[in-house]
Amino acid sequence: MRVGFGWEATNNAAKTKGWAHTHFQFDPVGWRQTQTLKGPNMSSLSEPIGRLYLRPMHPRNPGDKARAASAVELFSDLVFATAILFAGSQIHHVLGQGNFGHGVVSYLLVMFFIWWTWVNFAWLSSSFEVDDWLYRSLAAIQMLGVLVVAGGVEQTFGGTVNVALIGYITIRAAQIGQWARASRCGGQAGRAALIYAVGIAVLAVLWVVCALWVPFLALPLVVGELAVPVIAERIGHTPWHAPHITERYGLLTLIVLGGSLRAAAIAVSRALGDHVPALFGVAVLSVLVAGGMWWIYFWAPHRDVINPKRYLSPLKYGYLHYFIFAAAGAFAAAVEVIIDLLAHDNYLMEHQAGLTLSIPVGVFVVAAWLAVLREHAPLPVSISLPVAGVLIVLEGFLPFPFIFIALTVVMLVTLLVLYQPVPSRATEDHKSVEDTADVS
Repeated sequence: MRVGFGWEATNNAAKTKGWAHTHFQFDPVGWRQTQTLKGPNMSSLSEPIGRLYLRPMHPRNPGDKARAASAVELFSDLVFATAILFAGSQIHHVLGQGNFGHGVVSYLLVMFFIWWTWVNFAWLSSSFEVDDWLYRSLAAIQMLGVLVVAGGVEQTFGGTVNVALIGYITIRAAQIGQWARASRCGGQAGRAALIYAVGIAVLAVLWVVCALWVPFLALPLVVGELAVPVIAERIGHTPWHAPHITERYGLLTLIVLGGSLRAAAIAVSRALGDHVPALFGVAVLSVLVAGGMWWIYFWAPHRDVINPKRYLSPLKYGYLHYFIFAAAGAFAAAVEVIIDLLAHDNYLMEHQAGLTLSIPVGVFVVAAWLAVLREHAPLPVSISLPVAGVLIVLEGFLPFPFIFIALTVVMLVTLLVLYQPVPSRATEDHKSVEDTADVS
């Protein structure tokens, strides 16, 4: 048991009534117990409300079986997904003009800003419990900042990152405040939260320096951003909740994949308006491939992939989702590129348009295998998925690549129907965490 690592545990009598909860906090001097009153959709009433109507941020129980995404988290996911899809819609215009290198680099940079700030908030909200006006206000500031980042996508594609940087700094300022509040809980969780707050603050200043005077610092700063959680979780520990955090990742992936359905609707509309019957086929193939990507991603239970006893396990899961989110957003943009090609609104060569489609789908399949499926896959599935991902990328060079990509995805789904996921090494570790929480 980690010293200073606290969580809530609900006694058996309270579970039936849903109102009276007992709060246990383990600190260097032992267990402390306080009575908590809770009701449906009500926050904890055990803590006194200060003059500013604020409550302390407590570490959550990592074994709480009833943990689910809150309304604030769901709204935040919707805003971040909107930003991802907006960035994708902008890159489709850049790719349609043939500016592949610049367009891809700019898209990946904007995606990093959006993805990384979302990961940070998802991790904080999974680890600490509070729902007062300050928490919601800082969350709203983050949402405003990510919309500014998305609004600056066009300028970023043009070579100016000032608008996106303003949005990024806005998000980070709010997150510094959130982590600083969480650090007051003390113990391992508080120590980790303090490292997050300090690391984010230092890197935010360096990003401003990078944008104004030293642009070649961008790559080292990206590495620095990724290093902060590694250091924080190594020195301290945030009590993240595996089913909750994986639910958050799954929800955002699902919303971003929905962007391809919007592209399918555009294909139908243009087929009717521009009298291009082939666009009906694009709509059908878009839905087919998006459905296959959804099936692949959700084939195995995500909660058993991240091991609560290995601090790098959840970091690997989260970092690989950068490629999943970026690929899902780029796929929706690629469908629009194909639509413009068939409607003669761009003059790309067929293999160029094909690669804009095949690369995102192939990257999505390989990233989903690495992040989720590899831990659960029997040998035939574990071999087929990465091979199919590479094959899908190469299919971009073929005539009518969308058809071949869809056929490959359908074959992958058929394989996943024939084989069932196998338990991962983390399954028993999750069970032990939940059993510990029940005993408490």
